[in-house]
Amino acid sequence: MNKKELVELIKPFSTSLTKINHLEQEMKSITTNMQIAKADEVVFYRLGPTDRDREAFYQRLTKANPGLIILSSGAEDFNIENIIYVPFEKFLEVQKILLDKLFPFHGKMKFVGITGTNGKTTTSNLAMQISTALGHPAISVGTIGIFDANGEIVQDLDATTPSYVEIRKILHQYQDKYDACFMEISSHALIQNRLYDLLLDAVAWTSFSQDHLDYHKTMDEYFVAKTLIATKFAKKTNELIVPHLETALIKTLTEKFPQIKLKVSKPLKDRGFSETPLFYRPDYNQSNLELALELNEVVWGNNAKVDLEKIQTPKGRFSIVEINQDAFAIVDYAHTPDALTNIGEAIKSAFPSHSITTVFGCGGDRDRTKRPKMGEAVCAFSHKVIVTSDNPRHEKPERIIKDILPGVTKDHFVIVDREQAIKKAVEEVSKNEIILIAGKGHEEYQDIEGVKHPFSDFDLVKKYKK
Repeated sequence: MNKKELVELIKPFSTSLTKINHLEQEMKSITTNMQIAKADEVVFYRLGPTDRDREAFYQRLTKANPGLIILSSGAEDFNIENIIYVPFEKFLEVQKILLDKLFPFHGKMKFVGITGTNGKTTTSNLAMQISTALGHPAISVGTIGIFDANGEIVQDLDATTPSYVEIRKILHQYQDKYDACFMEISSHALIQNRLYDLLLDAVAWTSFSQDHLDYHKTMDEYFVAKTLIATKFAKKTNELIVPHLETALIKTLTEKFPQIKLKVSKPLKDRGFSETPLFYRPDYNQSNLELALELNEVVWGNNAKVDLEKIQTPKGRFSIVEINQDAFAIVDYAHTPDALTNIGEAIKSAFPSHSITTVFGCGGDRDRTKRPKMGEAVCAFSHKVIVTSDNPRHEKPERIIKDILPGVTKDHFVIVDREQAIKKAVEEVSKNEIILIAGKGHEEYQDIEGVKHPFSDFDLVKKYKK
């Protein structure tokens, strides 16, 4: 489709437009990332109301060469060619029109959504592998990227749940090779309508506890946002699958959202699993596996039986790294109070004779109220605590640590540099000691002032072990 044809499609939704040049230019793609936009791409850009937002728009534009810019109305005074102004409330509708032309989705591939505070990545990854083992090749999409049963296809995505544009491009790209897509669906994605017109063939909710209150403001708002996966984006005949151990979640949904039909997962023991690999010792990973099995049964209509020894567990989720024959590290993505409590209890239960040293921090530009609660959670199960940096983003690491410390109620070390914190823990490890390195898990970077520096908790354990 050339630019002239594309402009004619958009015009009915436009409030105005600047001079459009190179009308015969073939337009091949759509993006929401201005900085990577090329001459054959359309970029959708929502402009904020401040001078700083306008300056950011100019700066990003100098680093790119988009063929056409769809810009939100209300700032229609740019002296720049190739801009079409569209009201923001029409953005998704216009995106759909263009995506239907350039990236059509025929809907034959099953599209499955998993939401929840913790456990989305593990559940979606396990569900993908189970589906493949059942003869239905699948992909999983989320925090750690895009995977199939052979491993990583695309590295870390920019968000847990991509934009509507990126979701449609993913579904288009993989729909003829795979039978199903299991996608993590964040509360942000649900409230921001990132699925738009896409309906899910099956939906699950893993867990619920405090997170993202910088965005949702209250736990009630956060909870309601999560319910949208069932009330807005699930096909009407589908149930919302929840783990049988999440009794508080089941109670709240039953009492306050009776319109949602719940399907409670079948316990592993009722499925004939007596002995399971170490990864499934924690209750929450058993719940994740139960959901993955239930999702496949809903989608494929058969009893999902798999050999757990052949299922690869996601990197950075209860991942064990040997230090010596008497001690090891567990690298985990746990970054909420509830997740830390869960993994701490799981380690104590699985390894009652070991002491636990926890290395952790909190992410910057995120919910500050959970920081002291994370300190409290860690102190409840740790013998030694090392408070350090996570991804400080645009905050000062020292300020983040200061927010954590009121919850730290036992002797501890503060080491701002995360590498040095891990180094200390590994080099001083004792016999029968476990080092829990929490918060970053699979991530291969540390986000400091908007720059992602190469960084791996796994690599540092291997670097400093004796």
